[in-house]
Amino acid sequence: MNKKIASLLFALLSFGLLNAQDSAMDKMAMEICEYFTKNEQEFKNMSTDDLTAKLGVQMVQSYLKYQDDLAKEGIKFDLTKGRAEGEKMGAKVGVGMIKFCPDVLMAIAGDEDYEEEATESYLEGTLKKVTGEDLYVVEVKDTDGKTQKFVWLTNFEGSDKLIELGKEVKGVKVGITYTNLEYFSPKLKKYIVRKKITRLEFLN
Repeated sequence: MNKKIASLLFALLSFGLLNAQDSAMDKMAMEICEYFTKNEQEFKNMSTDDLTAKLGVQMVQSYLKYQDDLAKEGIKFDLTKGRAEGEKMGAKVGVGMIKFCPDVLMAIAGDEDYEEEATESYLEGTLKKVTGEDLYVVEVKDTDGKTQKFVWLTNFEGSDKLIELGKEVKGVKVGITYTNLEYFSPKLKKYIVRKKITRLEFLN
């Protein structure tokens, strides 16, 4: 999680999102920043995982406090949808926090070399089919109606149920966590990127 926060910092700064103006969201960000600044000594020796957990709790509490004001500004998050919606909220709040306390986010991100590990992404959709012989490819229709293809290379959470379903997967709602994998294709004679499944949640 701390790796994602560090990646978020880089992305927000790179794409100039610091200009975002959301009054209720700014209030959220300021209160969260004040909380971490006020309790700086308490958090000084905490691990990045513990700090990340604290940040998540503060975000949820602050969101519930300003939920009505945010709704008036057209900002809504359905936290019952789980991880994906939580990440959307985290990204939005992160914009404000960078404006008010970038040092706090950097402290939570820590100083480990997160670039050496693959960044995970997540999407939801419905299974279309599983094809292949030596190597399975899982096709998913995402919420935008676009077909996404994922390679099934290793054991992952949810793979056992996928095996049980066999070819009868069409229409099953899923949430897929994946990483981008680069490998050399002898056929194309170049490096290509494919999405590798790391976790599969069944949402039906």
